[in-house]
Amino acid sequence: MTSEISKQYAIRAWTRCHSGDWCEADEADLQKWLSADSEHREAYEKVGRAWALAGKLQPSAAAGASAAGAVPLPSSPAESPRRTPSRAFKRAALAAGIAVVAVAIGWPLYRSGYHWWNGTQIQLVTQKGQPQSFSLEDGSTVMLDADSQLTANIGARRRSASLDHGEALFDIKHDASRPFEVVTSAGRVQELGTRFDMEALENSTRVSVLEGRVGVLTAKGQALLVSGQAGGYDSAGNLLTIEPFKQDTVRWSGGQRHFDHEFLDHVLERVARYHAVKFILSDRHLRELRVSGTFRIEDLPLFLRTLAAALPIEPRYLNPQQIEIVAATPAKPPASIPSDNGADAAPH
Repeated sequence: MTSEISKQYAIRAWTRCHSGDWCEADEADLQKWLSADSEHREAYEKVGRAWALAGKLQPSAAAGASAAGAVPLPSSPAESPRRTPSRAFKRAALAAGIAVVAVAIGWPLYRSGYHWWNGTQIQLVTQKGQPQSFSLEDGSTVMLDADSQLTANIGARRRSASLDHGEALFDIKHDASRPFEVVTSAGRVQELGTRFDMEALENSTRVSVLEGRVGVLTAKGQALLVSGQAGGYDSAGNLLTIEPFKQDTVRWSGGQRHFDHEFLDHVLERVARYHAVKFILSDRHLRELRVSGTFRIEDLPLFLRTLAAALPIEPRYLNPQQIEIVAATPAKPPASIPSDNGADAAPH
């Protein structure tokens, strides 16, 4: 009896062999796997028989290939007098074949083939104050900021991710046949061979390109960002103005964060990823204050003191989990001191 692991490998190999992307290296890997264990060959032959039911191969051809110990490569257009099927037709036929395999050898194998094709969903989550680096199956890496969440699917034909909240620094291994795509609520970003930072804020999505280029697409337009440019879109899908940015603004993994003329509410949203607090801005005009400089965001009291020294604001602790940011109270003029002749004089 063949194991589930062998069955899963067999269906992935057989599916890829008939996807149109089979190459000599794939063939060599398959032959090595088949010769390693008789169970492997048994699993592969079982998948072949099921596949024949879909009309992909005649049973005699499948049995002949198995008996010879080799799997024929898909015929090239020059070798066949028939017209080469369109890619869409190949995919439709492949889907039908997988469906028949599902009936013949069970739903678990169908699911494994589907996951191989589209990717198994994984969820990456970081806690407050704990940014973390992750490696994806395709060799790409993601540095996820504190209190952030990313859902990814890495498959043979599709690479996609959803930045549910927070911020992520992507270093993508480029593959032109399956571009990496990142989605937020109002739009998506498609890498074109690049390293980029993407941030899902409360009312917008910000994208900063460190290397290469990315495409930004929403229902209301599209834009191309190249290295050294930042842009994105708001919660309604409107594209943001493309601007140059300083690379220091995306170096946030060392406990410090550099802000370059950023809105105060965006700054506070980022700082809240590192602390179990909620900032309240009751005065909407305060949201438009701009913040520049480098801050130690892991030390909340120090951050608030530094911020209050730079801006006309005051932090007020409503409770341990809520901090209200209010306009600073104007300083009172110094009290006058009566002079000997009865006139008032201000102290020097």
